[in-house]
Amino acid sequence: MFENAKEALRARIRPTSNHWTALRGDLRNRLQHFKTHRAPAEQDALEQDFAQVLRAWGIEDAEHIPVVLRELRLRLLIFALPVLACGIAVMVNGSGVAWLALLLVALPCAFGMLTTCWRLSVLSRCRFQPFNTWLGRCLCSLVGLAQERP
Repeated sequence: MFENAKEALRARIRPTSNHWTALRGDLRNRLQHFKTHRAPAEQDALEQDFAQVLRAWGIEDAEHIPVVLRELRLRLLIFALPVLACGIAVMVNGSGVAWLALLLVALPCAFGMLTTCWRLSVLSRCRFQPFNTWLGRCLCSLVGLAQERP
């Protein structure tokens, strides 16, 4: 009697575990690609020639930067709205489902906002700065460890 239930459960779990394994492998491949994709010389070239950054980001000319900056600011709003909606749902109905929804929505939206802020910073300064360096400087300035350069 329980054997049929166990087999039915295994049949449902097997595709899910295969899917998770495939996703994990895909994520590892992407991370490896990001780690090995850009050589230090290519990184230096990006930092020296801002036109390469614009081409890599699909911006045809530097005169389009103000339009892209406006669109990126709108993207910040788009990322903030779902978090705001879930936050309101948590305040109205503080159930565990609302908190879970807030968590599941807030994490990717926060990452999207973070990368959008980085792109805004790069484009507004017209100078490429790697994401890790930018993030480190932002975190240091938040806790007051950064000093202004003369």
